[in-house]
Amino acid sequence: MPENTQMPHTDTEAADPNLSGIGGWLILPAIGFVAGPILGVLLLMASLGMYPEVARNGYGNLYLLEIVVSIGLLGFWIYASVLFFRKKRSAPGTFIAFLVVSLAASCSLLAIELGAEAEVFAIEKGKQLIRDSVGAAIWIPYFRVSKRVKATFVH
Repeated sequence: MPENTQMPHTDTEAADPNLSGIGGWLILPAIGFVAGPILGVLLLMASLGMYPEVARNGYGNLYLLEIVVSIGLLGFWIYASVLFFRKKRSAPGTFIAFLVVSLAASCSLLAIELGAEAEVFAIEKGKQLIRDSVGAAIWIPYFRVSKRVKATFVH
C-alpha cells in the first residue's frame, strides 16, 4: 500500500469527541424521552377512566381503537427511550421510525374518525397530526445530519 493512501474513517472514528454525549439540542429529545412515557401512562389511565362514558355515547369501539394505538405507541416510545439513553447506534433510526409511525397512526385514526363522523375525535386527532408533523419536520432532519447524534450513538 502506498504511503499516502489512508484507510477511510468510520463515523465513530471521524466523530468529534467534544460533541459526544447528550448535550446541545439532544437535551430536548432527552426531556421528551423522560416526560413522554410518564405523561403517556397518565393520559392512558385517564382515557381508560373515560371509556364507560364514551361507550355510552356510542363511540366505544372507536375510543377502544385509539386506546390500543396509544398503548402500542407508548411501548414503542419506551423502547426508543431505552435505546436513546443507552446511546445505541440504532437509537436515531428507531426514533425516526417512531415519528413516522406516529404520523401514520394519526393520519389513519383521523381518516377513520372522519368516516365515522366522530367530529370531536377528528378535531383532536387533527391537532395531534399537526403536532406530529411539526415534530417530524424538526427531528427527522436533525437526527439524520447532526454531528452530535453521529458522535453520541455509537454503541
